Amino acid sequence: MFKKYLINGLILLPFIWLSTGIYLSNDSDKTMVIMILISIATSLITFGIKEIKKNIINNRFIWLLLVMFSYILFSYFYHGVSSREIRTLIASLLLLITFPHQLLNKITLSTLTVIGSITGLIVVIYFSIILNLGRDGFPVNAIPFSTITATYLIFSIVLLLHCNNLKTQIIMLLMVLINISSLILSETRGTLLAGFIAIIFILLKTLHFNKINLKIIATSVVIITGMFLILKQPIEQRIEQTAIEYHKIEEGNLTSSIGLRFQLWDSVPMLMKDDILLGVGNNIRSEIDNLYKKNKISQSLYDLQPAHLHNQYLDKIVKNGVLGFILFMFLLLLPFVLSKKTSALYEQLSLGIIIIFSIASLTDVPFNHGQTLFIYLLFIGVFNMFSLNNKVK
Repeated sequence: MFKKYLINGLILLPFIWLSTGIYLSNDSDKTMVIMILISIATSLITFGIKEIKKNIINNRFIWLLLVMFSYILFSYFYHGVSSREIRTLIASLLLLITFPHQLLNKITLSTLTVIGSITGLIVVIYFSIILNLGRDGFPVNAIPFSTITATYLIFSIVLLLHCNNLKTQIIMLLMVLINISSLILSETRGTLLAGFIAIIFILLKTLHFNKINLKIIATSVVIITGMFLILKQPIEQRIEQTAIEYHKIEEGNLTSSIGLRFQLWDSVPMLMKDDILLGVGNNIRSEIDNLYKKNKISQSLYDLQPAHLHNQYLDKIVKNGVLGFILFMFLLLLPFVLSKKTSALYEQLSLGIIIIFSIASLTDVPFNHGQTLFIYLLFIGVFNMFSLNNKVK
C-alpha cells in the first residue's frame, strides 16, 4: 500500500508543486521541470508506453501543442521567443503524453485544491500583511499569483457544486472564501474581474441544468456577498485608485498604470506593420526605441520599456504575428469544444479556467508567465482526457 501511494505521489509531483512551491519563487516554473522529469520517469517505469499510446491517440489538445511547438521552434530561430515559453511548452507536452490522467480524479483534485488555496492565503498574508510589502513584495509576480488563486477559486466552487458529502461541502465553501480573500489581497483588478465573471457563468450554467437547487442558490448568495463584504477596505482602496487613474485620463494625463496601457495598445498598429504574418518576436523593446526616435510615442511610454503589451491578444499578434495569434486562439477555443465531451464536473472545471485566462488576458499576459502557463496547459490537458471516461471518479 505504501509503495502504491509513493508511486502515485511521485507521478502527481508536478500537480503537488502547482499547489505549493509554485507560489514561493519567481523561478518556481524552472523547478517545475524537475518535478515533471521525476513524474515522467516514474510513469514510464510503472506503466511503460501504455499511457503514451493512449494519450497521443486520444488527446487532441496534445496535437495542438505539437503544432504550437513546431511554430514556436521556427519562431525561435527566425526572430527569437521567450525561453521560458519554450521550456514550459516542452515540459507540459512530455508530461501530458506520459501522464495517467485517472490519477487526477475528483478526490485528488479536491486535496490539491485545499492545499493550493491554503498555501496561497498563507503567502499573501505573510508578504502583504505581516511584512507589509504589498503586491510588489510577493515572491511571484502578483499577476500570475492572482491567476493561480483564481484557478483554485474556480476549482473549489465547481467541487462544492458537485459534492454531496456535508463535510466536503463545508471544506470547499471555506476554500471559496479563502481564495476570494487571497484574490482581493493580491490587488489585481483584471484577475478579480475574471474570477467574478467565471463564478457567475458557472453558477448560471449549473442553475440552467438543475432548475431550482437550494444548495446552488445558497452558494451563490454566500459567494457574491463574500466577494463584496470580505476585506471591504482593500476593495474600496482599489476602486478609489482606479477612479483617480480614470480622472487623470479624462484630463489627458496618460502616465498612470491604465494610461500607459492605453498608450501601449494604441501603438500596436505601428509595432506590427513591418511583419504582420510572423511578428517581431523578442524585438519589441527595439521597436519601441525606433518609434520613440521617430517621435511616434511619448517619453513616458519610452521610459516604461515594456517587455509585453499588457494584453495577451495584442502581445501575441505583435510578437508572433497573425499565425501565432491564430494558434493562440485555438489554445483557448479547442479546450472549450473538447470540454463538451467530458462529464459536467470536468466541463465546468475546464470552462472556468478558460474564462479566467481569457478575461485576464485583456489586461495582462498570463500565458507569458511560466507558472500560469503550466497551470493552464496541464490542468486543461488532463481534464480533456476524461472525455475517454465520462464517469466521474
